[in-house]
Amino acid sequence: MAKLRNILFIVLFIPLLLILIWYFAVPLNIVEDQIDRALLNSGNNNIKLSMVELRKGLLFALYADSLDMNIDNKPAVQITEFTGRFTPRYLADRQLAFLLNGKMGTGDVSGIVKLPVEGNITVDRAELSAIPYLTRLGIAIKGTLSSDIVLKDEKVTVLFEVPDLDIAEGALAAIPFLNTFHKMQGALSLINDRIEFDSVSLEGEKGFARLRGNITKGIMDLDLEIMPEAGKLNALESMIISTYFVSPGYFVIPLNGPLL
Repeated sequence: MAKLRNILFIVLFIPLLLILIWYFAVPLNIVEDQIDRALLNSGNNNIKLSMVELRKGLLFALYADSLDMNIDNKPAVQITEFTGRFTPRYLADRQLAFLLNGKMGTGDVSGIVKLPVEGNITVDRAELSAIPYLTRLGIAIKGTLSSDIVLKDEKVTVLFEVPDLDIAEGALAAIPFLNTFHKMQGALSLINDRIEFDSVSLEGEKGFARLRGNITKGIMDLDLEIMPEAGKLNALESMIISTYFVSPGYFVIPLNGPLL
């Protein structure tokens, strides 16, 4: 009986000891250093994370008023009401894993991240206006974004959809009828300092468009391919787009230069 009591004591004491060590003996700056090191090891050294009012909770939990991501030293994404909770289910694979939750605008963010960086994150109906990186394109846009984000092998892959795209009239006046596109979907990938637009399409009442190319170190090298529907353009739109004529029904507008 005494031996059983000692075993039970050890079983209960070890988790309690680990929790106490986490809560009282692990400084927050070490936690932040480990996050920075994980990002550096992933190869994405142009991505920086910072946490506002970071604090620890019991059971290996982290809380922050916001988790801010910078790309190329520019604000890209902000997740508020951030929570990260340790999950032990991956310890057998020698991986530390955290369940993540937060808000992006009024949209929800959830997922799992394993260290070094690997994981899956889901974004549900986040406002485009709450994503600072998009405003650097110089276009006033509204709508809600839903996406699945996969982090694996030094690569971030994003599959996304914006079913209610609203582009301000007059935005980038050099691109005709841009504000008539009301749906956007596609995939892009981030590797090191390069964002590759693998497949991005736009749909609207006057035709279709595709965005191809990349943004490398904050410099755009993109082509917007436009395929208007016959008879849908007015005289002014037809005149503007004729500058970018490639073949009947197919126009290509180059988007080059630094992001704002």
